[in-house]
Amino acid sequence: PAPQGCPDFWVLLPTVPQPGSCRSGHFGVVRLCRERSTGAFYAAKFVKTRRRRGSHLGLERAQVEREVAILRQLNHPNIMRLHDLFASRAEVVLVLEL
Repeated sequence: PAPQGCPDFWVLLPTVPQPGSCRSGHFGVVRLCRERSTGAFYAAKFVKTRRRRGSHLGLERAQVEREVAILRQLNHPNIMRLHDLFASRAEVVLVLEL
């Protein structure tokens, strides 16, 4: 299930409506999404986080928090801006501009 609040404000588009719309990596998936209130499109980056210290699945929560802190500070035309953030115990969703 998606983190709380995510389905209320965002619509995840079908996994593959067109070539290149969904990307996956070692720790998560990036999907195209649309903000319900404005209709604007964004990239939703779903990052799996580790549930236990010794686990090798997902990223350490501190690594994700560091990425979020850096994205919040940056304002550059060549770097995607962080628009929104949702978190659950198992994953974090970063909503980024396209």
